[in-house]
This record gives sequence, structure tokens and C-alpha cells, in this order.
Amino acid sequence: MASIVTCPYCGSVVPSDQKNCPGCGAPNELYGTEPAAPNQKPKTIEELQAFCRAHNMPLRKMRFFIGEDYRQPKAFGIYRDGDEVVVYKNKADGERAIRYRGRFEERGVREIYNKLLEECHRRGIYPDGKPIPVSRSAGSGSRSASSRRHRRGDFLSLLTEHPFRLFLLLVLLTAIASSCSDRLNHRSDGYYRSPEDNGVYYHYGDDWYYSADEDSTGFWYPTDAFPESEYEAYGLGDDWDTEWGVSDFRESSTWDDLQSSTVGTSSSTDSDYDSWDSDDSDWDSSDYDSWDSGSTDWDSDW
Repeated sequence: MASIVTCPYCGSVVPSDQKNCPGCGAPNELYGTEPAAPNQKPKTIEELQAFCRAHNMPLRKMRFFIGEDYRQPKAFGIYRDGDEVVVYKNKADGERAIRYRGRFEERGVREIYNKLLEECHRRGIYPDGKPIPVSRSAGSGSRSASSRRHRRGDFLSLLTEHPFRLFLLLVLLTAIASSCSDRLNHRSDGYYRSPEDNGVYYHYGDDWYYSADEDSTGFWYPTDAFPESEYEAYGLGDDWDTEWGVSDFRESSTWDDLQSSTVGTSSSTDSDYDSWDSDDSDWDSSDYDSWDSGSTDWDSDW
């Protein structure tokens, strides 16, 4: 939660998460010095810096340069260049790959934030929280078993009286329910282009994924929502077009993960972290003592 400060210039009340004073427009010196709320992702460079400070991240050791145009090899970074935000990766040979350049700071911060978490997770560090184990109590299990036995008894009774008719009805209802559910959940699947940032997004069920440019890894990143609330007006269809400058979602590793998850195999998307509790995190500065930047793939574009 944001704290309340007093503007030293006009005396107006200013929330610490507000960039400028609403009374006189003076810059808020406390803006960006507090980390985002546990369930809120950083949206500005200052919020990302605060997030890293709150988690005691040794950024230079991790080779992340937040708010800095660092020019040496082996580095990830983000900085402002005039009205634009630049997200970059300096490869092992010093070549720079630009991941994002544009006026939408939140988009750039999201790119570097996701990469930061990806590198942390690969090393067994979870600054965004730990998964909460899901378990069933013995009482609920007993009630569930009792309920199943009761329903099974009713079903056997009906089956005894009208076995063939009941069988056909069950088959028909199951097929209709499955078909309707699938159609309703995926009726809006397809590609969409945002007029806000000109990015291409893919809608799958209730989830959104985005790709700003051609990704050699074929990975589409989960995102909270499409920038426009009335997204139907910005549809590009479900057939991929190479002229869009993004990889084919249905040929990506993200698509493979989604299909695997439908048959019981785990997949790694943002929805996996919905139940994570950042208050349950046990991180401290010692978590990063063994960080080896040499294990990062410094030859790829990202």
C-alpha cells in the first residue's frame, strides 16, 4: 500500500506511488522508492529498482543493469533514452541485442522483469513467492467418498431400470457438454494487434500471451490482459501471418506446454503462479551467494 507524503513545495497530500504532486506538479521524490505490493508487478523502472532492493538482489553480480546503459559484455538492462525505453542484452562477444525500444515503459519493464525472474527461477530462487501446497483434509475426503457412494447408488438404480436408454443419454449429454464447453472457452482464440503498443497478442481460453518481435526460442510470454477492454475489434484471425513479425503461436513451445497441460502434464505459465504467496518467501541476500552468471546463455538474442 502506498504511503502518504506532503509536497514540500505546495503542501498538498501526495501518495508515494504518484509520480507528480496533484497540486503543483512537482516531482514526488519518494516515487519509486517503495516496492510494488506483493501481488503487483512493477510497471516503471523505479518500481523495478525498488523491487530488486527489497529482495537484496546483487544486480551487478547477476549482470542486470536497471536504469543503466551498460556497455560491457554479458549484461541485461533497461534505461530511458529520451521519450523511449530501451531493453537490451549484451552478448558474450559484446554485440548488443535490442529486446524492446519504444515509448511504453510498462511494456519494457515487463520484458526485463520476466527475464529477471526467469534467471532467478533457473537457479532455484523465487523472489515472486513460493507455491502454496494444495491438500485435502481427512474430513472433506470422507464426505466426498460418502457423497460418491450415494451418487453411485442412484446411478446403479437407474442403470438397472433402463440400462440402454440411460447409456445413450449419458453418452449424448457428455458429448454435448464437452463440445459446448470447449467452444465457449475457446471461441475467441486467435491473434490480436493492440493499437496502444502495436504488439501482437494471442488469446487462448481466458489467457493472453504476447510477442513483441520474432523470438528465436518460440516462446510467447503470459500477460495479464489485452491493452484494450474491447479486444474483439482488434482481431487478426487464427491463421498466422509471417508479415506480423512474430513467431507462430501454434508452433511455439508455449503452445506445446498448453497442450501438455490438458493431458495432465505441468506447464509453466503465469497461471501457475496465481496461488503463490510472496509473504511465504524465505529469500535473503545469501540466496544469491552462489550466483554464477556464466550459466546464462549469453550467445542468444535473449
